[in-house]
Amino acid sequence: MSAVVRGWRRRMRESPRVRLALLIILAAVPAGIEAAVVRGTGFTTTISLVPHITAVWPYGTFHDLLWVMVYHRSWAGFVGESLAAIGTRALLCTGLIALAWPPERERPQLSRLLLRNLGFSALLGAILSPWAALGVVASEVSVSWYLAGELIPLLIMAPVLQRGGIVPGWWRGLPPLGTVVLSLVNVVTLTAGSALMWWAPPRWIVPIAALVGGVNGILWRYAVRTALLHPGVRWKRVPVSPIVIVSVAVLVFVVADLTLLGGHGREQREPDPIAELEAASDGHPAIFLAGYDSDYTGEPSGRTLPVLRFSYRGLDRDGHPRPYPALATHQSLSTSATLLARQVEQVNRRTGRPVALLAESEGAFVAHFYLQTMPHPGVDRVAYLSPPIRAGRIYYPPQDRNAGWGIATGWELRAIFAILSATNGLPNSADEPFIRSLMDSAPLFRGNRLLCPERGVKTIAFLPTSDAITVSPSIHPRVPVVEVTAVHGILIDDPSARRRLSVFIESGRQEQRRVWGYAALQWAGAAWQAPSLRVPWNPAWRAVAGRSNQNFKPDECPAR
Repeated sequence: MSAVVRGWRRRMRESPRVRLALLIILAAVPAGIEAAVVRGTGFTTTISLVPHITAVWPYGTFHDLLWVMVYHRSWAGFVGESLAAIGTRALLCTGLIALAWPPERERPQLSRLLLRNLGFSALLGAILSPWAALGVVASEVSVSWYLAGELIPLLIMAPVLQRGGIVPGWWRGLPPLGTVVLSLVNVVTLTAGSALMWWAPPRWIVPIAALVGGVNGILWRYAVRTALLHPGVRWKRVPVSPIVIVSVAVLVFVVADLTLLGGHGREQREPDPIAELEAASDGHPAIFLAGYDSDYTGEPSGRTLPVLRFSYRGLDRDGHPRPYPALATHQSLSTSATLLARQVEQVNRRTGRPVALLAESEGAFVAHFYLQTMPHPGVDRVAYLSPPIRAGRIYYPPQDRNAGWGIATGWELRAIFAILSATNGLPNSADEPFIRSLMDSAPLFRGNRLLCPERGVKTIAFLPTSDAITVSPSIHPRVPVVEVTAVHGILIDDPSARRRLSVFIESGRQEQRRVWGYAALQWAGAAWQAPSLRVPWNPAWRAVAGRSNQNFKPDECPAR
């Protein structure tokens, strides 16, 4: 028996084909197993994350972080899952690196290689943790800017991290060009694999995941060979990796204002497209609900019919919308929805006609919460402008709780927001009433829920193509949609969208438009989204707005 083992080991050392075959198998099997488990347990919207499990550094670790950040219920659970992820990652990468090691270079002992990968896996988890936290935020608010804030830093840091665990001095010197190219190639293969998994019939999901995992194995071979056999590294004495990592962190968390990156620029006056809608109107009253961090300074155009501004501070004695500062948009959804109900009632009494709601970004949350939780006989139409589709996918408990899904993630986000507040003077908080209320009422916004028809209310949604990267391909709108080639925002700067909105307000006619780019971005973006917390598993979501969620199905519209 020992002779057979020695012969097999000798054949492995001497036969590159055998080593390559084993490398591909080792990379493919974990991806296939995870795909089978994910599919079997019903995590279908998370299936695109599966092939990352064997991707080259740092994408595999990022995969681990996203799962751990969403799926832990206590501090002990978080620590245990993190240690397990670090150990498993180190073992897996040690095997992959050992099999990919070129025969012309002497390989360290496996125990030494394992220790090297164990330390690097732990370090990499700490480095990537803030960016994974931003990925969790993207899952909560479902706005493309936050997903971009996760991906762009990851893509910049990937080349300077890829040699970790392979060579001891990975953090010094410029990465070879081949390392940079390979990092980008792995992004392309993971993204293409994600799209293929959504396009193919369900029975092909596991084989495709294993196939993409096998491609990861081939890329590991090139990553190891490039790190070991490259003729020379420029700037050998310069700590390039720490410089890049710190520079990216400073740029995002100190210099940049994530609120502005999120597309919530201050609205100092009524948007011009709204004024154009008023000019073309035949008098159907409408209320425009602006988005997060908008403000209203009391311009007369905002309190004269036919299009009125919704005020996050309510109405004055004369029934006009009060001016409000940007901070007012941070209040809870229930507070805003109550103010909206009062304003709708006042407009009904004033005009004797039903009201149309034009709800942009956070305003879409407010309008939907109002329609789902309060009587609304005075509303006959609602147009959602840049509605955050499939929001509320994660959870973390309030500050005063010592357990709950995502507890460690919540405290990391509090630290990140505290840094932003200190460096940029932002009043944002991970526990602000708006975020807390969105999290507590998340089942109202999950899956298709914002794109479901409401009895007695005609609905249309205007969707920017940029936000498609946050929307799962499993989403199938049950109301007419207008897909607009634009970034997150008011959208009706687009003449075609503005015409459709005008027609809808005046006649209720819903003119749909789909663009091919929206679906393509859905397929591509699915590969980089954090997993969704199962609704029935979270005690905080057992009943929302008086409805049980024990049999919650996010992609189905509830019976009304």
